[in-house]
Amino acid sequence: MNVHLKCEPRKTVDWDEFRRYPEYSIAIDGYCSGPPRSSDDGLRLNINHHEDCDRIATRSSCAQAFHLVQMGLYDAFSSRGRPRADLYVNDCDQDVQWTTYALMNPAQIEDPRYKFRIKEMINLEDVLDMSAGLYPIKKRWHLLKRLLWVSEPYTIARADGSLHQMDGPKMHALLGETHRRIRATLSGRGKELEPDDRFEVIADFDRWQFIREIGMHARIGIAQKGLKAFVSMVSSGHDCRRYVIVRRSRFIRWFPLDDICRRLNEAEGIVAGDKDRWGGSDNVIGSPRQRGSKLREDAVLTIVKDACDQASYAHA
Repeated sequence: MNVHLKCEPRKTVDWDEFRRYPEYSIAIDGYCSGPPRSSDDGLRLNINHHEDCDRIATRSSCAQAFHLVQMGLYDAFSSRGRPRADLYVNDCDQDVQWTTYALMNPAQIEDPRYKFRIKEMINLEDVLDMSAGLYPIKKRWHLLKRLLWVSEPYTIARADGSLHQMDGPKMHALLGETHRRIRATLSGRGKELEPDDRFEVIADFDRWQFIREIGMHARIGIAQKGLKAFVSMVSSGHDCRRYVIVRRSRFIRWFPLDDICRRLNEAEGIVAGDKDRWGGSDNVIGSPRQRGSKLREDAVLTIVKDACDQASYAHA
C-alpha cells in the first residue's frame, strides 16, 4: 500500500491552492479550509467538516473517511491495483487520529474481524467531534474510556502546551503512537482510561461561562453539567494566548459565533484573506493556529459579551 502521512502543523490552505496539489492528495480536517469536496478529476479530495457547512448534518472527518473507503475511494485512489494517497494534516486531534487510521488501514474496514469494532469507535468519535465534545453521553462509557486511552498522547500534549510547538516529525510520531493504540483496541488488547473531567468556572455571564479546563477531558464534565456555551483559554504565554469558544449547536442563537469571530479578527488586526485567523465551524472557533492571540482574557470576554448582548436584543 502506498498511503503516506504528511504532517504540516498549523498550516492551512484554501481550495484553489489545494486542487493544484499532486494527484492522489487528500486534505484532512481543516488542512484545506472549506466544505468537503473533490477536484474535477476526483484525485484531490478535501475531507472536512469545519468551514461553510452544517456541522451537525456533516459527518466528522473520521466518519467521512470510513464511509469513503467503504464506498470505493481506493478504486480511484490507486496505482497498479494498490491504494495510493498522500494524507495532509495540520493537527493530530482525535478526529485526525481515526481519519488517518481508516485511510491507512482500508483492509480492516472490510475485514469482519475488525469492521464492527472500528465502526462503533468511529461512530462515538463522530458525535463527540461534531459537538465539540458536548454531546450528552449517557451510555457506552466503556467505549468512551477506550477512546480516551487511544488519544491520551494527544490530550497530554494539549494539556502541557507542547502541541502548539510541535513540528512535523513529532506530530507524525504522536499519530503513530495513537495508531498503535487503535490497533491494540481493535484486537482486544487496548486499555481504558478514566476521564479527568474537572473544570473551573472563572466567570459566569448567566447563559455562558468563562472556564478553565483542569482535567484533560474537561469537555465531558462540561457536557454533563449542561453548559451550553463557553470561552476557554487553552494556554497562555508571554505574548501569545490560545482560546477555544464553543456553543452546543447553531441553535444557541444568542451566542453568535460568526459575529464573535468577526469581532475578534478585527480586534487582532487580522485582515481579510489572512489564513492564520480566528475561525472554525458553526459551533466551535479557535484563535489563530500559528500566531495564537495577542488579546488578554478581559478583552476577549468583552467582545463576546457585547456580541451576545446585541444578539439577545435582536432576537428578543
